[in-house]
Amino acid sequence: MRFGAKIGLVLLAVGVLPVALLGLVSYTVSRDELQRTVGRMQVQAAEDLALFTERFVGNSVESLRLAVSAMPFDEFSRGELSAVLDIPYRQLPFVSILVLVDDANTPVAGPVFERRPERDPALAGREPVDDRDLDRFARQIPRAPAKAGATTISAPYRGERGPARIAVALRIGKDRTLAAEILLRDVEHRIAELSGAGGLAYLVDGHGELIAGVQAGPLTTEERRLSEVGFGKGLAWSRLVRRQDGERWLSAFAPLGSLGWGAVVAQPMAVAFSAAERLRFYTVGWSGVALVLALLVGAFLARMVTRPVQRLSRAAAAIAAGDYSAPVSEKGRDEIAELGRAFARMTGELRRRDEEIRGWNRELQSRVEERTAELKTAQDQILRTRRLAALGSLGAGLAHELNNPMTAIVGYLAILKRELPAGSAHAEMIGRAQEQTARVARVVEDLRSFADQERSMQGRRFSLVGPVRAALALYEDRLRAAGIELTTRFDERLPDAQGDPVQIQQVVAHLVENAINAMPRGGSLEVSLGTVDGEALRLRIADTGKGIPVTIRERIFDPFFTTKEHPGRVGLGLSVSHSIVEAHHGRIVVESEEGAGAAITVLLPAATAAHLA
Repeated sequence: MRFGAKIGLVLLAVGVLPVALLGLVSYTVSRDELQRTVGRMQVQAAEDLALFTERFVGNSVESLRLAVSAMPFDEFSRGELSAVLDIPYRQLPFVSILVLVDDANTPVAGPVFERRPERDPALAGREPVDDRDLDRFARQIPRAPAKAGATTISAPYRGERGPARIAVALRIGKDRTLAAEILLRDVEHRIAELSGAGGLAYLVDGHGELIAGVQAGPLTTEERRLSEVGFGKGLAWSRLVRRQDGERWLSAFAPLGSLGWGAVVAQPMAVAFSAAERLRFYTVGWSGVALVLALLVGAFLARMVTRPVQRLSRAAAAIAAGDYSAPVSEKGRDEIAELGRAFARMTGELRRRDEEIRGWNRELQSRVEERTAELKTAQDQILRTRRLAALGSLGAGLAHELNNPMTAIVGYLAILKRELPAGSAHAEMIGRAQEQTARVARVVEDLRSFADQERSMQGRRFSLVGPVRAALALYEDRLRAAGIELTTRFDERLPDAQGDPVQIQQVVAHLVENAINAMPRGGSLEVSLGTVDGEALRLRIADTGKGIPVTIRERIFDPFFTTKEHPGRVGLGLSVSHSIVEAHHGRIVVESEEGAGAAITVLLPAATAAHLA
């Protein structure tokens, strides 16, 4: 395909198709919006017609009730009742027949009507009534209500001529009902007004049958469906329906709740959507104009673009061969010049991307080194654990071997002290020897405890809050005496731990003991409990003491290592704590700066994780 043809197709796709698509979308959107807008207007008109009809019928019935409410019908004879009925008949122009009947609908007085109302000027405009009208009215009289003053209304019906009408029964006394035929002339006048200018309006009964209004031919299935849905759901709505002539109309329905009728207002679709149809016509016309312009512009561009494109192709081939220094023409202000400048920017971007890739390589190397350092730390942790395990075995052997002779020494000293007089110099010397043997016994006990922690055990589930609070309670007096302010912060919802709560309490006690020793002049101690991603428990004990120098930070967990000037024990507290935590599948992390306090974090797996480990 030649370049000119390609440009023509591109122009068609860029110039004509958007116009056509935009016009189609605009036409569809406009038609939908018009349908909603005009539909709402039609629904409003239908609701207004329904309200007018309800008010007219209600006012007519109320006027009839008021006209006869003050009349003592029981006090008149049958001959007088006919004359009495003539009074409300003349007062109510919408009444065409008036009759007094008993409960069997047998006439008691009347009926009152006019066969030729034009002969009486006072009755001008009344609807003439003949015998067939009387028979039809007699058949339509509804059953009288049981309560005096109440009314019942018949279904609408039509006569041989004139407007639609209804029969009303008004209970006025025992075995006395006033029946009247009310003409819906005013309602049909309103329907005629709404049916002007090409529109259409009518009333239907509860079965969808026509009551009032001009309608050519019977209602179609779609028109009946409009009323059925409105009656069934009790709502006012609109939709497009097809009438007998095949045309589509936008029809709206509104129910008359108190009467069980419905009001319909319709408008031809061509009239309702005239603005959208004009938009479609303009869209087709301008699409044709755009097509002609696209063909002309395509032919012009095919000649103007071919030679610059050839020069640009040679430069692009040089760049594809790897020569980023190949010159690209950037002169001019047209699209070809823009393309040349784009090639130049592309070359610079490629060079920048190469630099970024090298930078990413350096960053990746740095991350690898960081991970290597972390791996080395983990290996050091494993080596320390193995070293502590070996020392634990050694401590167990030493404790066993020292325990028997120490027991004998303690016994001999006790016998000697008992045989010497109290207060003698030898008794005091033996007492000091007993103190030293007690100290050796404590060392042996610490060695045994350190060795015992090397045995891993499942233990049981327990809340970590309990051992922590129990350990803190043991040191309340010492903290208060040392002037140390204690702050605790426990998360509300913590998973359980798995193991021995007594051993965990021992760990907390050792850590608190070290924190108190690190703050001889008082300070602050913060103990917090939380979780790590909901899968591990975190116990953090932070003090504001003298801190731990970097040079000895790795040795604080070694057995017999201590920094106390006058130690009362031999430095097994942190070693025992480390062994207990390791036995519970956890680890201890130390954060400290010399002179700025220390923070020791104990990480323990949650109960489920510990159980599966």
